[in-house]
Amino acid sequence: MFDLIVPVFNSLHHARSCIKSILNAEATSGYRLHIVDDGSESFVSHALDDLRQAAPEKVSIITNPKNLGYLASANRAAGSGTGRYLVFVNSDTVVPPDFITRLTATFEHDDRVGVVNAVSNWANWTRICWAIPPGHNVYTLNERLKERCTDPIRDIYNASGFFFATPRKVFELLGGFDPIYGAGYWEESDYCMKALRKGYRVVVDESLFVYHHGWGSFQEAGRNANMSKNKETFMARWAPDYTTYERIWRSKNPISYMEEDVLRDRKKFPDIFAIENKQAPSADFEKRVLALKGQSTPPTPPKIVARQSKDTGRPRVVYALPAVRIYGGIISVLQVVNQLILNGIDARICTWGKIEEDALKLFPMYFSPLQFSSQAEMVSNFPDCDLVVATSWDSVYPIYILQQERPHLRSCYFVQDYEPDFYSTSHVDLQKAAERTYHMIADKIVKTRWLQGKLRHFPGRVHRIPLGLNLDYFYNRNVRKNHQILALGRPDSKHRNFAMVQKVYEKISKLRPNTILALYGFGYDAKSLPFPCRDYGLLTSMERVAGAMNESTILLDCSTFQGFGRPGLEAMACGTFPILTRNGGITQYAKHDYNCLLIDPNDENSIIATILRYLDNPSDYADHLRNGRQTADDYSLEIEGRRTAQLFLDLLDQGA
Repeated sequence: MFDLIVPVFNSLHHARSCIKSILNAEATSGYRLHIVDDGSESFVSHALDDLRQAAPEKVSIITNPKNLGYLASANRAAGSGTGRYLVFVNSDTVVPPDFITRLTATFEHDDRVGVVNAVSNWANWTRICWAIPPGHNVYTLNERLKERCTDPIRDIYNASGFFFATPRKVFELLGGFDPIYGAGYWEESDYCMKALRKGYRVVVDESLFVYHHGWGSFQEAGRNANMSKNKETFMARWAPDYTTYERIWRSKNPISYMEEDVLRDRKKFPDIFAIENKQAPSADFEKRVLALKGQSTPPTPPKIVARQSKDTGRPRVVYALPAVRIYGGIISVLQVVNQLILNGIDARICTWGKIEEDALKLFPMYFSPLQFSSQAEMVSNFPDCDLVVATSWDSVYPIYILQQERPHLRSCYFVQDYEPDFYSTSHVDLQKAAERTYHMIADKIVKTRWLQGKLRHFPGRVHRIPLGLNLDYFYNRNVRKNHQILALGRPDSKHRNFAMVQKVYEKISKLRPNTILALYGFGYDAKSLPFPCRDYGLLTSMERVAGAMNESTILLDCSTFQGFGRPGLEAMACGTFPILTRNGGITQYAKHDYNCLLIDPNDENSIIATILRYLDNPSDYADHLRNGRQTADDYSLEIEGRRTAQLFLDLLDQGA
């Protein structure tokens, strides 16, 4: 029996994934999960209770009336359980399905084992890579390492606290974690030194990979302050012992071969880096694409041939993206891939375009995209999978060719907007090329009824799965103090209508000089604008987006149309009043005079009048704010992930 202990202080977006991965574990031995709510915000506390109610036989919650810190929370939770083994798990980790089985085998292998650590991307003495290798996710990396480790159990002398397993008898013998270390850091090293003094082993199971985001609750300043203070305390006690063990570890690091193989040698791990020896692109690829675009009648979807034998592992799904950048549609794909992984789908991303590092920092990523130099190279080296997902019209043509070469491969088309409308009448060839793709893949996913209606006259099936919002980031923190209007600045995108935003802001600055005018985005010079402006710049994390929303009274969207309009829904979730364009799929959720006010994006005077109406009488719109929050609740990322996973399973079960 295992007592799993997860202290949580806010950072719900981390904690939910961690808890979900634990509850999805293939537990051959029993366990009890103890979540410690360490003085979190009320919103987080309610969410943790919802998680408990979903599995009351497995989960209990211990509530600290105020924030006590990791160490005190861990000690308190350990005293409330009765399990033979204790596993302290940081809330910003994701554990593999077989972790209970692996721990059981390790402890039963040698009763002198006092501490077990996992290998990770973020750890002290058991780090094997700083990031998930390209083309892999947290679970596939765990499986590859497990297949290739030479001797799973190795002595390491010092274990990191992100995933720290110990027998209860040892924990009680040592008196738990020493409270002298306050909020935390270095207490796990102190514990290891004591365990070694008592004759116990501190080991790593090199076949067990646990993803660790790092700094899930502590921000950098708080972490460094705790680390510095506690290191002095630790060294005063253990400097000779620790120095000796560190010297042994550095000279005989038992997992160094894994790090070398993964990061440098690669020959022993060819599939860790997915495509080690890329095949040359097919010479006739471009000709085949041009031939498809030029056919007198649109191509029909390729015939699918059933596999000879069904794969018994997780379904393998790969999304094809033109790039990985900070755009709404790309963010939608990144988020749903994360959710698919947590729902048991082996999901990945391939791209033939640019990967912006900032896009990979928006939120914890449980995978790493696989990048190619061109569509042709991608098709020639596409990872083996069961289903491929197109995400834009120009991704459909290479996928169509890929299916011709792999008749067993099923496909789906994630249609995020009606892309023929992106092109003017002077680009009829591009309009037709985009429209043609709606004939080429039978199964299409859309987010709105508006887009569903646009695709109805094309062949195949249209599945509507509403967009999911990560409500663990987007909620009302009750922090706004001043009148602030927030709008997107993206001059390079004509339909975002930045010229209108500037006109409106210039007039508002004169009519309501005490109102703060704020922009976020890129491509503009805030200092040269004809009005005072608070510039958030490019928001490179979900936390920053939610923070900007929470500091704003109004979100203004003057787009000439929105395929869906994620920012409007984010504003509703944060208690920010949305004034939104009336054009496009945004009306899927945006209801005029119910949860927002809709505007004609080309009517400057009407937009200004609408803003002033709200600024002058905000109390008249209390019901709108309440209705907006209820609307946002219907667009949960978890729901989107479950429904998408189920659709893919259904498509794969259909066979040929």
